Amino acid sequence: MSTSKLEYSRGDVIAGKYEVIDLLDESPLGLMYRARHLKSGKYIRITMLRPSIAGRDHKNEIITAFKHARELQHKNLTKVGELGEHEGTAFYTMEDFEGITLRELLQEYKVQGKQFAVKDAAQITIQVLEGLNAAHANTLVMRALRPEYVLVNVRYTGPRKQNFVAQVKVAGTAFWGLVPVAVLAEDEFTRGEAQYLAPEMKTFEPTPTGRSDIYSAGVMFYEMLVGHSPVGTFQLPSALRPDLSQHVNDVVELALARAPEDRYQTAQDFITDIQRIFRDAEDEVVETKPLITMVGWGLALGLVCVVAVILFSVRTDPEKVAQAADSQLRASVVEAHAKPTGPEITAMTDRHPKGMVYIPAGPYVKGRLNAESNKLVSSAEPSAEVVEVDAFMIDAFEHPNLVNEPPTYGVNSIEAAALCAEAGKRLCAADEWEKACKGRRNTVYSYGDTFDADFCGNGLDKVYLSGDNEQCKSDWNVFDMSGNFREWTSSSPRGKDNRRIVKGGMKGNAVKGTRCGLVSDEAFMAKDNSMSFRCCRDADAAPVAKP
Repeated sequence: MSTSKLEYSRGDVIAGKYEVIDLLDESPLGLMYRARHLKSGKYIRITMLRPSIAGRDHKNEIITAFKHARELQHKNLTKVGELGEHEGTAFYTMEDFEGITLRELLQEYKVQGKQFAVKDAAQITIQVLEGLNAAHANTLVMRALRPEYVLVNVRYTGPRKQNFVAQVKVAGTAFWGLVPVAVLAEDEFTRGEAQYLAPEMKTFEPTPTGRSDIYSAGVMFYEMLVGHSPVGTFQLPSALRPDLSQHVNDVVELALARAPEDRYQTAQDFITDIQRIFRDAEDEVVETKPLITMVGWGLALGLVCVVAVILFSVRTDPEKVAQAADSQLRASVVEAHAKPTGPEITAMTDRHPKGMVYIPAGPYVKGRLNAESNKLVSSAEPSAEVVEVDAFMIDAFEHPNLVNEPPTYGVNSIEAAALCAEAGKRLCAADEWEKACKGRRNTVYSYGDTFDADFCGNGLDKVYLSGDNEQCKSDWNVFDMSGNFREWTSSSPRGKDNRRIVKGGMKGNAVKGTRCGLVSDEAFMAKDNSMSFRCCRDADAAPVAKP
C-alpha cells in the first residue's frame, strides 16, 4: 500500500472521478473537500479519513460506520454517497448541501451587528436536535458536535422577505465513532473550542452518551441567543438580553447542566421544551388582550406612560449604562480580533515547545470593566482600555508547565526569567498575561464574570497541582490564572524600574485578587511562597527542534 495522503490542491483528481475544488475543514476524522464529479458535474463533499482511524486494520469498523450512515436517512442529516480508497487513503462522500456552516452564519450576524430572534435560533436548534434524535435512536453518538458540522440554508419569505426559514443538516454523524475520545478532546482543546465538549468528555474516563450531544446543542443555542458561547459560570441569557424570558433561561440551564443525569434525557425532551417557549408567549398575548377592554383606554394610556418612565429609568441607571457599554466594547474587541483557523493554530503550535498555547494578535480590554464594583478594583487598574497585543505563545500551566505537577514557587523575578530562558522562552509581559487570562470574551475572571470558588479554589488559600482544577482556565485554554499562585511578569510599573508587576492573586481576598485585571507589584528581588510564574514566547520566534 502506498503512503497515505490527505492533502490535495484545487484541480487534483481523487479516485479518477472527483475534482477537488477547495478545502472545507480539517478535523480528527480527516480533511473535508468540496469536489466536482467529473462525469455528472455535480458537487459533493469528500472526507479523506486519517490513517490513524481508517487504516487497513480498521476496515471492518469503517464499513460498519458507512452502513450505519447509509441506513440513517433523515431530513436533518447529510446523505452519504460512496465509501472508497485513493492511493491508500480511505474516503467517503456525502451530498454538498447548499448552504453555509452555522459557524459562518454566526460570524455573519456578528459582522452585521445582528442578534438571532429566539424563534430563529430555536428553529435551527430544533432541526439539529431532530437529526440527533434519529442518530441516538440508532445508538450513534456524535460527541464532536460544533457549529462547523451544522450546515444551514437560510431563505427569507413572505412580505418584504422578513420571515426567516432555515433548513438544517448535521454532517458526518455516523463516522465520529471511529475517533478515540482522547483524540477528540485533544483536537477541541487545540482549536480552542472545548466549550462545545460536554464536561464528561473532558475527564480521564470520558463516557459519551446522547446527553453529551444535547450539551453541545445547548451551547450552540446559547451562542445564537447572546453572541458568544458559555464559559465557566456563565450568565443566563436574559441577563444579557432582557427580551428573553425566564423559560429560555430554564431551557439553557437544563441543556447545559454539568452532570449528564441533570440534563434533558433525550433530544426530543429538549425539542419539546424549546417549543414551549412559543406556546408560553402565545398564552401571554391571549391573557393580555382583554386588559385594555377592562381598564378602559384612559387607564391603558396611563399604563403606557408608566412603562415609558420605567424604560427611561433603565436607560439612565448608571449600572445598566455601564453594563451596556461593556457589552458593546467587548463585542467590538472580539470582532476586531484575528480568528485563525484550526490548521493555522496547529501550524503555529508545532513551531514552539510542547504545552504552549497560541494567542493571536489583536486587541483586548485591559483593566477594570465599567460595571465592576469600585470595591473590587485597585487604583493602578486602567478603566476598560483597549490595548493591541502582538501574537505570542504562553505556557498552559505555571512553570514547569506540566499537568499534574506542582508549580515552581518561592523564586524572585530574576530567577523566574532565568528558568524561562533555560527553556528557550521568556517571562510573560503583563499585557500578555492579562489577555491570556481574560480570553476571547474579556471576562472578569479567567472562567467568567462572576466569582466562583468551585472553579479555581479560594485564591491563594488553596495550592494544588497544575491542571487539578480542570475548569480553572480561560477560553484560550490557559490554566490556573485565577487560582493557585501569584505570578511574576516582566513588566514594571511606570517609574518603578526596580519593581515588577505581579498578576493572579491577593492574600485574603480571592474575589478581588483572582480577577484578571488586578494589578500589584513587588520588588524584583522579592521572594514569597505565594509567587510562581509562567513563560511566554514570541509567535515569530525561531522554531524549536522537535525530539
